[in-house]
Amino acid sequence: MCVCFTRKFRVKEEEPPRDVKEAFEKYAEGGTQMTAEQLRRFLAELQVEKDGGGASVSDDAERIVEQVLQKRHHITKLITRRTLSLEDFHHYLFSPDLNPLIRDQVHQDMTAPLSHYYIYTGHNSYLTGNQLSSDCSDVPIIKALKRGVRVVELDIWPNSTKDNVHVLHGRTLTTPVELIKCLKSIKEHAFSESPYPVIITLEDHLTADLQAKVAQMLIQTFGEMLFYPETCCLKELPSPEELKYRIIISTKPPEEYLKDKTSNENGLDSHKSEEDLWGKEPSELTHEREDDDTSDSDTSEDNNNNNHGSFSSVEHDYKCLIAIHAGKPKGGLKDALKVELDKVRRLSLSEQALEKAAESHGTDIVRFTQKNILRVYPKGTRFNSSNYKPLVGWMHGAQMVAFNMQGYGRSLWLMHGMFRANGGCGYVKKPDFIMKADSDNQVFDPKANLPVKKTLKVKVYMGDGWHLDFKQTHFDLYSPPDFYTRVGIAGVPADEIMKKTKKKEDDWTPVWEEEFTFPLTVPELALLRVEVHEYDMSEKDDFGGQTCLPVSELRQGIRAVPLFDRKGVKYNSKAVSKMSNKQSFNVCFCFQRKFRLRMAEPPEDIKNLFDIFAENGIMTIDDLQSFLIEFQGESSATKEDAQTIFNSLKHLNIFQRKGLHLDAFFRYLLGNLNPPLYSKVHHDMNSPLAHYFLFTGHNSYLTGNQLSSNSSVHPIINALLQGVRVIELDLWPGSKKNTVEVRHGGTLTRPVDLIKCLRAIKDNAFVASEYPVIITFEDHLPSNLQAKVAKMVTGTFGDMLYSPHSEFLMEFPSPESLKRRILISTKPPEYHESQRRRDESGYTNHEREQDDEDEEEDNATPEYKQLIAIHAGKPKGGLDIWHIDPIKVRRLSLSEQQLENETKNRGSDIVRFTQRNLLRVYPKGTRLDSSNYNPMLGWSHGAQMVAFNMQGHGKYLWIMEGMFRANGGCGYVKKPDFLLAVGPNDEVFDPDEPFLPVRTTLKVKVYMGEGWHSDFHHTHFDLYSPPDFFVRVGIAGVPRDTIMMETEPIEDQWVPMWNKEFIFPLTVPDLAVLRVEVKEYDTSGNHDFGGQTCLPIPELRTGIRAVPLHNKRGQKYKSVRLLMRFEFYNENEI
Repeated sequence: MCVCFTRKFRVKEEEPPRDVKEAFEKYAEGGTQMTAEQLRRFLAELQVEKDGGGASVSDDAERIVEQVLQKRHHITKLITRRTLSLEDFHHYLFSPDLNPLIRDQVHQDMTAPLSHYYIYTGHNSYLTGNQLSSDCSDVPIIKALKRGVRVVELDIWPNSTKDNVHVLHGRTLTTPVELIKCLKSIKEHAFSESPYPVIITLEDHLTADLQAKVAQMLIQTFGEMLFYPETCCLKELPSPEELKYRIIISTKPPEEYLKDKTSNENGLDSHKSEEDLWGKEPSELTHEREDDDTSDSDTSEDNNNNNHGSFSSVEHDYKCLIAIHAGKPKGGLKDALKVELDKVRRLSLSEQALEKAAESHGTDIVRFTQKNILRVYPKGTRFNSSNYKPLVGWMHGAQMVAFNMQGYGRSLWLMHGMFRANGGCGYVKKPDFIMKADSDNQVFDPKANLPVKKTLKVKVYMGDGWHLDFKQTHFDLYSPPDFYTRVGIAGVPADEIMKKTKKKEDDWTPVWEEEFTFPLTVPELALLRVEVHEYDMSEKDDFGGQTCLPVSELRQGIRAVPLFDRKGVKYNSKAVSKMSNKQSFNVCFCFQRKFRLRMAEPPEDIKNLFDIFAENGIMTIDDLQSFLIEFQGESSATKEDAQTIFNSLKHLNIFQRKGLHLDAFFRYLLGNLNPPLYSKVHHDMNSPLAHYFLFTGHNSYLTGNQLSSNSSVHPIINALLQGVRVIELDLWPGSKKNTVEVRHGGTLTRPVDLIKCLRAIKDNAFVASEYPVIITFEDHLPSNLQAKVAKMVTGTFGDMLYSPHSEFLMEFPSPESLKRRILISTKPPEYHESQRRRDESGYTNHEREQDDEDEEEDNATPEYKQLIAIHAGKPKGGLDIWHIDPIKVRRLSLSEQQLENETKNRGSDIVRFTQRNLLRVYPKGTRLDSSNYNPMLGWSHGAQMVAFNMQGHGKYLWIMEGMFRANGGCGYVKKPDFLLAVGPNDEVFDPDEPFLPVRTTLKVKVYMGEGWHSDFHHTHFDLYSPPDFFVRVGIAGVPRDTIMMETEPIEDQWVPMWNKEFIFPLTVPDLAVLRVEVKEYDTSGNHDFGGQTCLPIPELRTGIRAVPLHNKRGQKYKSVRLLMRFEFYNENEI
């Protein structure tokens, strides 16, 4: 037997937050009571409230004191004081009635034309549920009007006997409701929430006699409430103020319906897709249908002024009722958005059509909506009455963004939030920037990158009321809820963001006291989103309330914010002592400092150089050639080279025909024609492969970590396109033992078919470089599958495949002789059985990686063995692994740890081995995150294949990428002569020699940088000021050469000027890589990343050079670069 007891928790009364206590203490002047006068000061200074609306702040203070004391009468009934205690003051702040976050009165100018306003608009306003099978009723119409909706849509169709008019969603299973019932409900409830006009959009599918009947119904039902336009077509729409308590009809003129009906009966195509209509601009616009229904079709609403015959008086009455004509002229998108001087109209687009039109005609839409009305409706596939993001329409000035008001969800919450503005009257004035054109007649471009205009600071203090609006067990059976709040912005894409507080455990009255900051580029269209959720560890978090509020309407200070349920209904507690479910917020607006971007100015060294080489302020082609030869060290520079530079600057207005001005010379130095490295292959490529460092990948097929990521062709392709020349594939039998797949054995990584990898290599091998690609197979296959691999390889690569003439090579061929060839390197197949036994004995993958290459036995798969150009392995029997065989060459693999151990005593032997054979080094097995190691140890011992996880990132991969920027980025870098030389006493280079002399000194001067303002968002580094950049410059090389130095930060500059010089003495410059990193200074010490590059020092071009920077992944930024100078000296020349 088990007995369970439910814990009971008393709801504690939370103390006022610290900020509330401090405000009370300040304005009560240290006392325990706050007078009305002291409250007035609080309202004026902290809450930033002003006199207005016929009431003064003093009157407000008196009223608040009186009402707070009345509401807390059960506490104060025996007290005659007219002051507030701290608890009273807290109660006032937590009261949405006395301390609302937004104003509840109409306060915007209501005398502008209707096109100047966003209008609260419903879609298929008569439906009670989904779009296919729900009932049609007047009830959702009444609910919408009571919520403040000002545009009601009715689809009108003949009834079954063709003698009356019904409202229904045509060609669906929805049940109809009589039109007259809907009209009467509209009349009764139209102005219960707002006095401003109600617009009825009729989607008309009637015959002429039923149109006449509709005209009679409208006139009889609304009488004088009905607005009749003075002319057939309005030249300008009237204002909401003029139209108070009026009903407006918007539909297509009746003759258009008849023409459309005839067109349809004649078989005209009325089913063209929105893409045809709005994406391709056909010469003839036909019907746009929503779900194959003309209810939202623009053709059924087309406005054509040609008079197609006379009408009866009743038909004339129907036409004269139409105040807002719906339609567009025939033609393409440009015609549809044409602004006509003599009339205004309404155009309807689906959400998808608007998005497509906005891609290429955004400003045309904005211009159209300055005078005309644009209605946007949900796409036809929203059968469940869901909604879409309204901001796209509002950004383009669309007045009627029509929503399914019977639905719910975040999009509808945004709609509710927008129309809480302006006292909830259903009309919100559009921002001035959407309504105006500038002096060049240019209108607002929704795609433009805009600066931060205002910053909103929101502090969430606490919440209360859930224990009154929810059952005690609603969130958790056994404990109070764990609430957290999500706070964010809905607006233009640059402004959108969501953040959240920490969760407060076991508390019905949570106190968070967390602050959030939101920089806003378009605050006029921004909505503050607030959602409360109850954390659930095992299931989806429970919903605890939401609201959306227009940022432009927010009142500053500490405010009470009531929350709403999923349907948008405000929570309402029954207890008198408690207000409705609410939260307390502090809202603060901060205006962001604006900084004009300083134009890059040439450093003093550049000005002085220009004066030296130019004559009379002009640098001719001859002068530029002299500069290239004498200062930049380009001894072979020709006049043609100088002319190429001239030609590259012709598009700049700073270029002059006679020569270069200082600014043009400066732009050349900062440009792409002045790189720090040579861009062409220039090393001797005729030596054996063992004489080169090779750009080498490890587990080249993995997309991420070494344990659980996918195996794929994409990382192989990415590596090849980056210039990698050695690709590693681990071969394993498939699950049915009859196919071959590539995966990281003994892990959770998912496989990829070998044939896919081979085809990807074939297609991409020689895109970045024409020099050979080596595929290293880590082979875990039985002999029958090895034979299958041989067929795949030969079938895929054909003549590209390099096949050696003998079983063993006595010397490796050269990269030049192997251009555009594929080489296979793996262990011979005969050792497979012994490998299988080792697999069963428990060897790890990384132990096997070496041992797999160690053994040779007698059985062989001939066709597989013939593929192998580079044999991987070592002699058996414990012989010296660094033994050099005079009759054959081979490849040996060691882990980074094994190499490190071997170099302690055998450094010179490793160098000697790598003068003839290949040494591959791979990451240790504990690098599960695909990190990498310092490649310098391998390179300084002559290791050709220092294998890296190319899918990772970090400083070691940056160094690797830097090394292989040498020799034109071809993936082969000639080893220094000292690693290949043998002395007279058969001695070789000793990497462990402690007293190597300084061979050269590199002087680096960092002048300046630019381009961050183009490649980064202006708030990326700092919300309130330009960045504070500094540069770290150093050497990666042998231990004695390795060092990092840095400049001072330059404050508040997008174009920083450092003019800082560094000197680096180098003992082994041939293996040194120059490291450059830019950081943005942060007082916390967590400096932001601003770019990096690594450059091989033997390849540096002397002189002043433009140095492009790369991101953390090694991808080059489009614009970010440094201007640097490089000089080499012997030590006695410094």
